[in-house]
Amino acid sequence: MKIREQLKNITPIVIIALAATTALLSAVVLLGIESGVDLDNFTQDPTAVMNAPFYLGFFSNIGIILWCSSAAFCFLASAIVTGQGNEPLRPFLLSSGLITTMLMFDDFMLLHEEVFPVYAGIAENSVLLVYINLIIIYLIFFWRLILRTEFLLLGMAFACVGISKAVAFIPMPIPEDSFLEDAVKLYGIVAWFIYYTRLSYLEIIQQKILTHESENR
Repeated sequence: MKIREQLKNITPIVIIALAATTALLSAVVLLGIESGVDLDNFTQDPTAVMNAPFYLGFFSNIGIILWCSSAAFCFLASAIVTGQGNEPLRPFLLSSGLITTMLMFDDFMLLHEEVFPVYAGIAENSVLLVYINLIIIYLIFFWRLILRTEFLLLGMAFACVGISKAVAFIPMPIPEDSFLEDAVKLYGIVAWFIYYTRLSYLEIIQQKILTHESENR
């Protein structure tokens, strides 16, 4: 591809991306100045800032990567597939990506545990209630479509995440009582990842087959 053609294609998106990055960095600088927080606390890896071992939060990071990958697959599939007839496949995939993104940021930023309760004055249970209601609405809208998929995986994911929340209230006989809670949650995230990546992959393949058949008619 010629350089002139490349510049024509990439210039708008590069300008938008750089402007958004600059706006984010500027906001961080202002926040750091106002709060007196060192700016490298915003940019460096947490383990480097705390001089902690590299494996700190390893499985938490794995979970966030799986959340992110699941959302990416859903968004990609929603941009490709069209569905058949009145089947709301594209809205389902898009909504799945948004729900997964919400859960990813909650894990990544500790939204319901710290950000909302401490910095916004919103109780943790209230935030969890909002999450639960959004997921219930999601399930109500798409339950028929979900039942035509490999829904056992999704059920496993919800079960594991739910059990992990219950485990948090059960006294454990070991000092590291949060390990069991986080381990069960990780199983749920893995099941979530498998469900949505398989669903997205199969729908993209199906879309490719349908497109090929329509082109050969």
